[in-house]
Amino acid sequence: MPESITAIEIVRQSQQGYSIKPFIVRGDDGHPYFVKGLDKAGGFALISEAIGAELGKVLGLPIPPWRLMHIPQDLIAFSAIPNVGDLGGGLAFASLAVENASDFNLSNINRTPLDLRRRILLFDFWIRNEDRCLGDRGGNVNLILDASGDLNVIDHNLAFDRTFDSDAFMQGHVFRECRSFFRDLVVRQDCEQMLSEAMKNWGTITALLPNDWLYRDRDYIDESEPTLAERLEMLEVFKEERFWGAL
Repeated sequence: MPESITAIEIVRQSQQGYSIKPFIVRGDDGHPYFVKGLDKAGGFALISEAIGAELGKVLGLPIPPWRLMHIPQDLIAFSAIPNVGDLGGGLAFASLAVENASDFNLSNINRTPLDLRRRILLFDFWIRNEDRCLGDRGGNVNLILDASGDLNVIDHNLAFDRTFDSDAFMQGHVFRECRSFFRDLVVRQDCEQMLSEAMKNWGTITALLPNDWLYRDRDYIDESEPTLAERLEMLEVFKEERFWGAL
């Protein structure tokens, strides 16, 4: 399991996030985290966060470390923060807060290393994450800059989308201009090898997931949407021509 920590202070609810607004919570390790609770987010979203973080890490993406966080019921009960009950339900997903972070905007695109832009585009396409859009009218990019100006990749709760639309993805993705890079057969082979290596960690990654996120009854039937088996099937599409043809 990833390191499990306990919440000692619920600071406030963040305004970051469109679908789920996380809470800023201090753990007993002294660090602040962006935390999404099981009752509000649902196990499917927390599973997507964890798998996304782990696969992204294997691909060398700058994704903040995450922990499983236990939030004592008394801490929730005695907090006056609105919506604090959203943190209940079991172990929460906690992403280490990036201190003094700033927003990523259009002017930052060309300052981002080209190889990193390409890997993020490939990663999001692979895990079916349409939630990294940016255009002239703004968008929900889910990228932030740390105090040094380095990129951090966050928020994968909407990944593994059964209704994933590759055309819409390519029209909106912040790094869509990198698409042509993947038409080279040598590049494709290298990328296939990279994704294949990442998938060797599948069993290790899924073993990190708490039963509370996966099972809602004692029969231990995977009732998450989508199931782990369906997620695996989505990821393994990279072995097929249709994946690269759509990318």
